[in-house]
Amino acid sequence: MRLYYAVSLDGVESVSDVKKRANTFDTGIAAEYFILSQIYRLGLEAYISQGNKKAIDIRAIQEDGTPISIDVKAVRGYSSLVVNNVQAKENHYVAFVIYNNRFEDVLTLPEVYIVPSIEVLSITKHFNKERRVMKGELGKYLNNWDTLRVNKALQSTLKMGSAEL
Repeated sequence: MRLYYAVSLDGVESVSDVKKRANTFDTGIAAEYFILSQIYRLGLEAYISQGNKKAIDIRAIQEDGTPISIDVKAVRGYSSLVVNNVQAKENHYVAFVIYNNRFEDVLTLPEVYIVPSIEVLSITKHFNKERRVMKGELGKYLNNWDTLRVNKALQSTLKMGSAEL
């Protein structure tokens, strides 16, 4: 059982607000380590960034030596994910981890969508002051792990070379 303590300058903060923040933090940390584990299983070298206020969660090296960065976005539910701080950059990816309201069930794996950051803007919707990606827009990126393994430019060159043979 976890105990949540509420402390603020004015002495007023609800325990439910503190618990909600803790749940969000737990979800994010769990998702980051899940993605890190999967990257290691792909045979790549990878490192996780520590802290709660960071733009890049994981750095990795692709099979051809290209350095990449990964931003992990996670949600316990299943509808949408906030992408306010996502920046479109070459060799930068966003891993969307969706637990589908099964976060506490360790026998159920989350859905993972790997999206090149340069494609995130095309699937982003605006709600009030937030930018969000809806789960329904992510379908083609489900389990897109090979995107992390091989540099796309190299992949295109290899495909063209094999087509000539």
